[in-house]
Amino acid sequence: MSDVTVAVLTRNAGPILERLLHAVAEQETDRRVEVLAVDSGSSDGTLEVLQAARARVVPITPDTFNFGLARDRAFEEAQGAIVVSLSQDAVPTHGRWLENLIAPLTDAEVGASCGRSIPDPERPDKQFLWERNGYFYFTREMKKFAAKYGRGLSNSNSAIRREVWERLKFGEQAIGEDFRFQTKLHAEGLRVAFPDDAPVLHHHSYTLRSLAKRCRNEGLGLRELGCPYGEWDLVLDFFHPQVNWVWLRELLRGRIRNASSLCFPDLRPIMVYIGSRFGRRLWS
Repeated sequence: MSDVTVAVLTRNAGPILERLLHAVAEQETDRRVEVLAVDSGSSDGTLEVLQAARARVVPITPDTFNFGLARDRAFEEAQGAIVVSLSQDAVPTHGRWLENLIAPLTDAEVGASCGRSIPDPERPDKQFLWERNGYFYFTREMKKFAAKYGRGLSNSNSAIRREVWERLKFGEQAIGEDFRFQTKLHAEGLRVAFPDDAPVLHHHSYTLRSLAKRCRNEGLGLRELGCPYGEWDLVLDFFHPQVNWVWLRELLRGRIRNASSLCFPDLRPIMVYIGSRFGRRLWS
């Protein structure tokens, strides 16, 4: 049996997965740690990398993938009393990451712990401009969520006591299963802790298509959590004075160097609206 399960949802994870597994193996802890991967059809060598690291792999069919149900499957299969969730491209930054991440869970009022994500200097693709300058989530559906529940939980780097999950579960959720779980914690009177000393290397870069997909899916997910995005939200965000000023500033400084960064201030509200108003399932 294990004390802690580090659970990763994988699909064609690429070379960063090896760094993640190495960092987990090098943690300074006396706890028994297992690595569990819920894999939805990898074909790029991911399974071989997991096998070499002696990780336990649970296969699921890719055509039925759902973030909430896949996360529940990971928790069902986990042996640890604490389950740590990592994105497949999130690399712990130091040897005390695990202990620092799970430390807040000793407080009975804490239902989940969530570490930071910081840019990964080893990746060839730099962090997306609008993620780096803090404006990626400027749209109003995110503000509605924050007003109700506070800073958002992210399963890119989180820890949850298994007994808390057994009461609440993630449930079927196309995207944003971490946010849904946070709403359940809130209803139970439990809070999310955000330790500053448990970061992972994790950032995003986008093509126009991948950016549109993410924003559209987030609109769908937030609508399902009771934070819809309507026509008036679209108008207000489309003409957001501060975001448009930041866009002009970044353009004049020569920092906008690709189509996704150029189009973001208009693309995000449009795609969030489409996802919220018309979305029925995850755009994969």
